[in-house]
Amino acid sequence: MTPRTAIIAGFAAILVLVIATDRYARRPGSRVRPLPATLAAALRFRVARVVLLGAWLWLGWHFLAR
Repeated sequence: MTPRTAIIAGFAAILVLVIATDRYARRPGSRVRPLPATLAAALRFRVARVVLLGAWLWLGWHFLAR
């Protein structure tokens, strides 16, 4: 397995975990907040918006630059 394949597999695993957590949060009676509510709460702060923008740019650079 090449390092690039391992990194892509790692990001895919993180994506699956996020989707599974969001689906769990949408069940009735769940105490976990859904992803949109979590992002809305985090994006109230300027630092969080800058960090999220940086992460988005980093992901785009690494996946779309090749």
